[in-house]
Amino acid sequence: MASTVTPSTFQVRIKEDHVINGIRTVNENLYRVPNVTNYDRRIVTVPANTNVDLINTNGLVPGPALFPSYSIAYGRITNMDDVNRLAVTFTSSNGESETGNVGSDLSGSYTSGGTGGTAAIYSNIPTTTNGSGSGMTLRVITDETINFSPSVTLTPAATTLAAIGTYNIGLEGGTGTGASGSIVVTAGAGNDASIPTYTSLTFTASGSGYSIADQLVIPVGALSNGNLVKGSTITNISIPSVSVNQVKTNVPITTSTGQGATATVTSAGNLITTVIINAVGLGYAVNQDIIIKESVLQSLGFGAVSENYIGNLSTANMASSIQNILPALQAANITVKPTNVTIQTGGNKYAVGDTLIVAKALIGTSTTDLLYTLNTNDFSRTGTKSYWTMECLPTSSIMFSSPNCSGSQFNGIFEQDIEFISVYALTGSIDVEYVLVNAPVATN
Repeated sequence: MASTVTPSTFQVRIKEDHVINGIRTVNENLYRVPNVTNYDRRIVTVPANTNVDLINTNGLVPGPALFPSYSIAYGRITNMDDVNRLAVTFTSSNGESETGNVGSDLSGSYTSGGTGGTAAIYSNIPTTTNGSGSGMTLRVITDETINFSPSVTLTPAATTLAAIGTYNIGLEGGTGTGASGSIVVTAGAGNDASIPTYTSLTFTASGSGYSIADQLVIPVGALSNGNLVKGSTITNISIPSVSVNQVKTNVPITTSTGQGATATVTSAGNLITTVIINAVGLGYAVNQDIIIKESVLQSLGFGAVSENYIGNLSTANMASSIQNILPALQAANITVKPTNVTIQTGGNKYAVGDTLIVAKALIGTSTTDLLYTLNTNDFSRTGTKSYWTMECLPTSSIMFSSPNCSGSQFNGIFEQDIEFISVYALTGSIDVEYVLVNAPVATN
């Protein structure tokens, strides 16, 4: 069943009002959280000298005092006691060591270099860094890949079966795998969509393992988009009678997904006899019904019409672009670059933001040194978790609007989420209120 809860906007209004030396100052701020569907409020009694995990954001699904961290859009913790002080601690979701995560793929940390040279597998390659870390070694695989430029000039094949649009296509053939390219198909002479044209392919994914003289292939159907075949006849299902025999061109035909196609509708012997495609459109599918309403046929001049016309699209109506073979790859199309780099030895004393350097001479004499900028994903998650603790005075509140948190050694990046929010009653039992507002869209 569908939810009956209607999302709404949650508002927090903060007003500061004070008088000093007879002068009154009022400050007011309004904070809004859209698309709120969940609101949780609870009062918890925290015994003296006791630590209580107030909120747990370590799960993917909600539970008792458990909320997915991505959903947190606003929170408030209030010390309801008028005497005793409260300590509030935010603990991060992950602890990070100074050791590289063995087996971790460094592709997301690639900065520059490592292109050219000899393609091979290089194991236990030592590294240097601009930081204080040492001892990290890598397994570097370099391979022949396709350059993004220059573009490849194409000779269009059977363009009458292609559809206008921009296509990112996985390419087949050759000695390698993983290459893709972008082709823009435009209308032909006279802006005729039934005779489209295209002139070039720009590589969008370089893949690996390719060689000079490889001929890559645009597969069958890759340049089609539910377009129809001009001149093909729609299969009649329900044929209305008419009082006027005639031929009408450019009659719009649509389906639940298709649009833009038109047809020539012919009547003879006081019956609709044929419906033939004359504009190809987009988004159609085999076995979809074509319906031309009785009122439309009447407005087109077919006189008295007995019922709606119903036809059905067959495979003969559906265009499917044929295979295109690209020109053979030239030397300008091929380069050697890292395709897979993983950590083999973790080393120690590394930090987020350190530049990791692989000397070009160690990986087949590349054109330049291979550089990576280390991020949080490159480290093991076994270190001490970061936390931040602050005091909440009697009758005061702490508010937050995101699950993002940093540790006490803040490096300028909020790379972790809150895992626990815990409270500690410093001098006596304290009633603590929390409010948590959740939205379905991630806030971090």
